[in-house]
Amino acid sequence: MENRNRLVLVDGYAHIYRSYYAIRELTNGRDEPVNALYGMARFLMKIDHTLPHDHGAVCMDKGRPKERLELLPSYKGTRPPMPDPLRAQLPLIRDWIVAAGWPIVEEEGREADDLIGAVAKVRDGKETYVVTHDKDLAQLVEQGVWLLLPGKKGESVRLDPSGVTEKFGVPPEAIPDYLALIGDSVDNIPGVSGVGPKTAVALLSQFGSIDAMLEQADAIERASLREKIRQSGDLLRRNMELVGLDLRLPEGWGGLETVRRREPDWEALLSIARDHEFKSLVTALEQARYNARNPSLF
Repeated sequence: MENRNRLVLVDGYAHIYRSYYAIRELTNGRDEPVNALYGMARFLMKIDHTLPHDHGAVCMDKGRPKERLELLPSYKGTRPPMPDPLRAQLPLIRDWIVAAGWPIVEEEGREADDLIGAVAKVRDGKETYVVTHDKDLAQLVEQGVWLLLPGKKGESVRLDPSGVTEKFGVPPEAIPDYLALIGDSVDNIPGVSGVGPKTAVALLSQFGSIDAMLEQADAIERASLREKIRQSGDLLRRNMELVGLDLRLPEGWGGLETVRRREPDWEALLSIARDHEFKSLVTALEQARYNARNPSLF
């Protein structure tokens, strides 16, 4: 019998946006945009096929992240508004997620990254996979927790602690320090002027953490860099708060039963797929429904 003792946590909006931009100009017979819906449907079905699991959730941002905006009012301020054709698909995407048996985890004022981190920390020994393309979440990787990043040709890259170190040059526990130094253009977080990935890796290899680096700044050999770091203490401490995760569980958390996968509502899924003329998905769903109702003994 296949191993299903896994927890799979999906960064919802990251993959919704990715689906929207990866599949261009797909509409149904009513000329309604359905590219993000189709992409998310295929993506979630692929996860079920490649990573069978009993527990999982799609984690979603909800509202404005008040605490981070208090630290940095321009946080995420350079992001353009959601395109209208994508916004129009959100209700259908949520309908698909729910019909597919995925719990949605969200809380007003919280970001998906924080919720993913909170749930991963109470995984109760389950193999845990964080499905995202957000490098912030590499800080969660440890024994038993993997990061799944999108790779070439639709395949995912699976990172364990050594994989994170190989990719970024620092271990998972130093990812917040690394991001605090270089900044994050996606979230509009400025780093230390002139400090890029190579310099950040060199500094953290020497000192281990930002706290140690600030305490021992005299040991930085290059005078210009030493002065920049000395002058950036407040910025670095603020950035550490911005990129660190808020690991509070959402209100009403009822243990891992909260994220137990449910049996898909096959008729609801088929209804959505037929209504939007997803012929290949209809075929795949009919096969999946048959397999679910006629499980193999072998």
